[in-house]
Amino acid sequence: MNKIITCLIIVTFFIHACHNSVNSYENNLGIKPGIIAQIDTANYTTIEWEDTVKNLGEVKQGDSVFIKFRFRNTGDGPLYLTSVHPSCGCIVADYSQNAIQPGEGGELTATFNSRYQSGYINKTITVTSNTSNGINHLLSFAVQIMDSSQLIH
Repeated sequence: MNKIITCLIIVTFFIHACHNSVNSYENNLGIKPGIIAQIDTANYTTIEWEDTVKNLGEVKQGDSVFIKFRFRNTGDGPLYLTSVHPSCGCIVADYSQNAIQPGEGGELTATFNSRYQSGYINKTITVTSNTSNGINHLLSFAVQIMDSSQLIH
């Protein structure tokens, strides 16, 4: 009788475990699912960026520029952007910390403030994700900052 009960418990456990695999990174420990996904290297997914390099052209010194970097989850598991690090304090980046499911797309947005900048400059944003085609992805943009003396009237 104990063997039958033990077998039923084991079978119930496996059936329950299979149903939870859809959202396997959710937890009650207060750990962000993206952090757990970053550690789970056996289940990494892949990401495809629409464009990793942008040329913003000429910008008046002091103006802010809004930038979008679009991507798609091309793998089989949920995609998480786990961290985003702009190369300077003149860039503020925003991204979803929710899972991007296979086949779905998303975007990372950034605002670049050209105040105190001048000339032709290149800036970067490093994105860390749970992806087998590299966990760190480098996004960049170039811009020509024009002060008032360089503007054509």
